Amino acid sequence: MARVCHAWRAAVKPLHPPPEERPLPYILLPGDWERSFSCALRGCATHRFHIPDIPRDARCFGAHPGGWLFFAVAQTTKNAILRDEFPSGIPDVLHLDDRPPDKDTDVVMFAATISSHPEDQRCIGAAILSHFPDVTNPSIYAFFRMGVLPAMVANGDDASNAGSASGLEDLIHYDDAFYFLTGEEGLLVFRVSEFHDFKDEELDIAPIEIRRFPRRGRGHYGEDDVAVVRYLVESRGRLLMVARIAAGAGPLRPSPPSPTTTSEFRVFEMARRSTAFAATNNDGAEYDWVELDSLGGRMLFVARGCSTSYEVARHPGFEEGVYFLDDGRLYGEVAMFRDPNLRQYPCRDSGRWLASAPEAVPRVDNFLPEQAPSNYSPPAWFLP
Repeated sequence: MARVCHAWRAAVKPLHPPPEERPLPYILLPGDWERSFSCALRGCATHRFHIPDIPRDARCFGAHPGGWLFFAVAQTTKNAILRDEFPSGIPDVLHLDDRPPDKDTDVVMFAATISSHPEDQRCIGAAILSHFPDVTNPSIYAFFRMGVLPAMVANGDDASNAGSASGLEDLIHYDDAFYFLTGEEGLLVFRVSEFHDFKDEELDIAPIEIRRFPRRGRGHYGEDDVAVVRYLVESRGRLLMVARIAAGAGPLRPSPPSPTTTSEFRVFEMARRSTAFAATNNDGAEYDWVELDSLGGRMLFVARGCSTSYEVARHPGFEEGVYFLDDGRLYGEVAMFRDPNLRQYPCRDSGRWLASAPEAVPRVDNFLPEQAPSNYSPPAWFLP
């Protein structure tokens, strides 16, 4: 860390700052020989730095406040979470509830989050997975014990058994529960207090609560040739769904399409319908996603498993908007895991969407320095 700029040192020094002083995220950028970070949001240049014990080709797939990073070595193996020089292994193997142990499989981890500090003995991890090597659109939710002696096997199930035919979009730890967002914009909820140790450090998964939302008709997000990916983020104590729209991308495909460019975001807040309305409405949905007219002075930083919200008022000089990085769902990440010859992370669709920009001003600002494609990792948030 010797080559890190003064602004970086000032940002990472307080590991648990007061909420009103939370530093904004930094961006980890893959490079030819080592990773760099961008503090461009603070008007600073891109810098090089070294993260001990992370192989050069590690794929980053998430973050946790306090400087923790989720990563996988060689794309799919040796999953871990790390801060400074202290990596903690997380499962590479999945046990499905409806299969015997000899049917356990290797996995690809697409996103992960945790319930508390990683070294807390009560900490539980949650992830969105796919089997490996027969990788498909990720649809498996899984859980594992963290702590000093973390479990090496994750326990989970396929979201299709809970009625989702479109896979899993994102996950979040919110209100003492894990929430998984389905492709139909429904939620699968698991209360942390209802998990129990089963045997051999495996978890007895909490009962599932399925929250149904009204189905949106075709074209709800625009023309039929748009791709939409979604994120969950907690903001001001409420749960938001952020829809990211890439025009001209066509339906999401298992083979790599041409890299797309994000054109728009729409933000929704979870609301519970009144009992009377839910009873008389024929869609059977007890909840709804209510679209926000504005961000109301918020900055939303989005990525699977680690989206965060900040108040513009506490960070003078910044503008409200949605800050985003490359998302593998928009360029055929599944195919890259199936065939290494197709692996290329474009590293070109990152920036911010200015929610309140005038009509004549482009709303998407690609603020990062010019970045070459990577063959091992997309850009990732780092949460000091």
